[in-house]
Order: sequence, then C-alpha cells, then structure tokens
Amino acid sequence: MNQQLRELQAELQELKDRVAFLEKQAGVSGPSALKQPVLPQRELPIEGQNERPPMRPSLPPKKTSLKGMSEEKLAGTWFNRLGILAIMLAVAFFLKWSFDNHFIGELGRIVIGLVIGLGFLGTGEYFQRKKFVIYGQGFTGGGIAILYFSVFSAFVFYHLISQPVAFVLMILITLTASLLSVRYDSPAVGIMGIVGGFATPFLLSTGQISQVVLFTYVAILDAGVLLVAYFKKWPIFNYLTFLFTYMSFIAGHISSPEAFNPLRFNTLSFSYLTLFFLIYLAISFTRNIRLKESFLWADISLILLNAIAYFSLSYQLLVDHIEGWIGFWAVFLGLIYLIMGVFIYRRYPGTRSLSLTLLALAAGFITLAIPLQLDGYWVTISWALEAVIIFYLNLKINPQKIPLAGFLILTFAIISLFTYPFTITGEELWVFLNKAAVAFLFVIIATASIVWLFYRHTRKFEAKGNSIFLLSLQVTLNLLIIIFLTLEINAYYDYLWSLNSDADYSRLDSSQNLILSLVWGLHAAILIVLGFWRRLKGIRWFGLGFLGIVILKVFLYDLSNLSTPYRILSFMGLGIILLAISWIYHRYKNLIVGDDDFE
Repeated sequence: MNQQLRELQAELQELKDRVAFLEKQAGVSGPSALKQPVLPQRELPIEGQNERPPMRPSLPPKKTSLKGMSEEKLAGTWFNRLGILAIMLAVAFFLKWSFDNHFIGELGRIVIGLVIGLGFLGTGEYFQRKKFVIYGQGFTGGGIAILYFSVFSAFVFYHLISQPVAFVLMILITLTASLLSVRYDSPAVGIMGIVGGFATPFLLSTGQISQVVLFTYVAILDAGVLLVAYFKKWPIFNYLTFLFTYMSFIAGHISSPEAFNPLRFNTLSFSYLTLFFLIYLAISFTRNIRLKESFLWADISLILLNAIAYFSLSYQLLVDHIEGWIGFWAVFLGLIYLIMGVFIYRRYPGTRSLSLTLLALAAGFITLAIPLQLDGYWVTISWALEAVIIFYLNLKINPQKIPLAGFLILTFAIISLFTYPFTITGEELWVFLNKAAVAFLFVIIATASIVWLFYRHTRKFEAKGNSIFLLSLQVTLNLLIIIFLTLEINAYYDYLWSLNSDADYSRLDSSQNLILSLVWGLHAAILIVLGFWRRLKGIRWFGLGFLGIVILKVFLYDLSNLSTPYRILSFMGLGIILLAISWIYHRYKNLIVGDDDFE
C-alpha cells in the first residue's frame, strides 16, 4: 500500500513540474493561470476550403493464401469444420466397424457415442462463453450429429431401445440442435447437426432399414428445420435439408418392394411424400408471414422447387392407378395454390410477391393438367381461357407488373394452333366453322380480351414496359386475325377443289388470290381507321406496313398471275382502298399533327 502511495506521489510531482514548465513558456505563473486559462485558438476553416480529416492509423491489409479467402478463415474456420467432420466420420465408422467385428458390447458402443456427443456439446458451449464463437460452433454441430448416430444405432441396429423411446430421443436431439442454432445465431450449427442427422441412416445402413422408420426419422428432422425457419431466415439451411429430404425419400421408396409393382398403390410413400411437401410449404413462408417480411428470390425458388418435386414424384406414384384422371390431380394442386394465394393476398396485404408466386403455380398446374387430361383442340381452347383468367387475376393484384405467367400460357395456346391441320371436310354445321377455325376464334377472342384488360388496368401507369407490351399484344392479335383469314380462305378453296377436281384450276386460283388481296387490304384499312379513331400510333403504322405488303402482292404477283377479269378487280379494289386511306389522312391530319381545325 505504501509503495503505491509513493508511486502516485511521484507521478503527481512529475505532472506539477510539467505544468510549471508550460506556464513559464506561456508567460504566466502562479494561481492566475487557473483563473484565466489560456485556451489555444482554433483557426476556423475558410469557406469553400475542405477541412482535412484527422489521420487514422492504417491497418495492414489481410494476407490471403487463396483468392477471396483470408488465412484466418482458411485455417481458423474451414480447418475446424473439416476436423469436426473427420471426427464425426470416425465415430460413425467406429460404430459400424465394432458392430461388424463384435469388438465392444452393444451398450458400450452406444455409451461411447453418447459420451463423445455430449462432450462435444459441452466443449462447444465452453468455447462459446469464452468468445471463441466460430471455433465452438464446429464442436456443437459435430456433437449433435454424433448423438444422432448413437441413438439411431441403438434403435435400428442393436434394438437397445424401443421405437417410442427412440423417437422421443430423436425429437429431443432435433429440438436441441434447432434451439442451439437459434441461440448461437449460427446456421453452421444447424447445418452440421441436421446434415449429420440425414447422413446417419446411410452411413450406418446394412441394407435392411425399414421404410417407416426412415421416413418417420426424416419427418422428425424436417420438424426441426421448420422450428429453425420460424425464428431464422437461413436459405442455404432450408435448401440443403430440402435436397436431403427428397433424396432420402427417393432412396427409401426405391428400396420398397412395392415401388415397382404397378398393381398395388404405395400408400405409405404417398402419405410421407405429402407430409414432406406440407412441411416445406410451411418452411417457405412461415417466418415471412409472421414478421411481414419481404420475400426473397430464395424463398420463392424453394416454393417452386417444392411444388415441382412433389408433383413429379406423386405423378409417378399415381399414374398407373388413375391414368385416365391424372389431369385432375394437377387441377387439384392448382386449386390448392389458388386458394392459398387468394387467402394470403386478402389476409396479408404486404406479401404480394408470395401471392403472385402461388397464383403462378396454380396457373402452372392447371396449364399442365390440360394436355394431361384433354387432347386436340380442347387443349388450345382451355389454354386460351386460362390465359384470360390469369391476366385478370394478376392485373387485379398488381396492375403495374406485366403478368408473365399469363403471357406464357397465351404463347402455348398460340403455338398449339399450328399443330393441327386447317381443313374443311364438309361435315361441319357451317363450312367455315371447322375445328381449327373454332380454336383460332377462341384464341383471337382471348387475345382481344387480354388487350382490353391490359389497357384498362394499366392506362393509369405510364410505364415504357407496359406500352411496349400492350403494342406487342395488339400486333399479335392482328397477326392472328390475318393468319386465320388466310388459312380459312385457303382451306375453303381447297375444299372447293376437292368437290370438283375437273374445275378450272386457273379460275379458282385467280379467285382465291383476289379474295386474299381484298381481305388483306380491307383489314389494313380497318387498322388505319382504328388507329385514327383511338389515336393508336402503333396500330396505324402496323396497318400502313401491312398495306405495303398488299401493294407489293398486287403489283408483283396479281399482275402476272391473275387472269384479266380478276386482275382488274384486284387493282380496282386496291385503288379504292388507297384513295379512301389518303382521304382519311387529309381529312383528319389534325389527329396526327395536333391541329384542332379540320382541313
């Protein structure tokens, strides 16, 4: 104590000497220095002159041994993870090796595994409290995985515990892994623990594992994943467990004797597959809805992958038993997603992206159901009707966003039109209403309805993308009308030729080309008039461009290939159309140049 007092007195005396020296340099002395302290004047910066920030000591850059990876991360983190993984594999191989060679008693093997697992958990907690967070995470994850090994072996291979006890222990381990990963805020703990849990049945497998045991075990692990997803947003964790879940299901299903028996429905596999699907459906959006968070692309991708995986696997299970009605299974799934999308949209207004994703999936399943259940022209008609419904629902929810799902379905409908022959057989109620014509009319009406819906719901939003998309829809509609009229005219003249093969071919060909020229010219004129009436510049230009094609046809083809009477009619019709359009441009040019007075 006395020594400390002497040191303090020496430091105080040193400070006094320094103060006295400074006072002497400043020209003051004694107590007056305390009454009127002299403060150093800080020179104000001149306006417009930047004041230099204080210099900070620069830290040496981290040395990297690999591109994008620091030396600390390589040796401190990845070596830790690989070391734990090596020990986990050593424990797993030890349990299997001792089982095959009967070196240690069954109870002794399990006890060793449990002791090592609990020891790892304790070591991980110790390092967590000592602030060696990353180092401790490896031990915690490894301990969880080793506990999975031990309990699984005790039940499946050694029969030391009953099934209820094994499942209770599995639930406790899963709950521990989930809570520890949340407590440490560490996806690494969850990944190492859960991945170790998924690997257990395959590392210790002897080829005689029960399908019920495997699927129930995986369902318990997935329940732990759902618990973590409720508190944390870890996409990589969800993706890995999703992958391992469906891989485990496929492996377990293939090992079942009923997997390749088309006469017997595998109820067990279908039931567990549905359970896995529902769990990951909840994992995908449970936290987002609870906290009203925005959905990331990773969340939406998991929803899509889950739907694709479930339908693909369930299709394989059902197709041999409901082959004639398999399309209704896709419709059923589509209706489920539709109900979910509408419910979430109304209940949780802030989750619009989720609602649109669910509605897109509903549209996808219904679109898929149509060719699975129907055939021929009914596929095209159904797709056309579905495209209108999807456009309507999507525009009601988010009119500022282009409904790509509806656009894709409409594209499928248009492409399917060209897979059927456009022929007239004479058995139709009306000669022009053949099956292909009816399908074309449905698609044309659907496209026109979509143009009207899109214009009505998006005219308040002045976005360049909307105007371009609307113009593309209008052009598509007119191209469909032109193609339909052309095919219908050609099919009708082919039908006339089939009725009388001795008819004058030259006369029929001239009549056919005359009708084509007149119909095309009238359609171009209608487009130009419509463009003036609705002030649609894009439609006017499309009409002018198509009229240019008609002019080329008349002057280049009709002039040399039509007989004289039909040639006269062709040029007369074209001349009348051109004069009428020219008069419209002179009479209503103010609609283009903005003049309010008529000429």
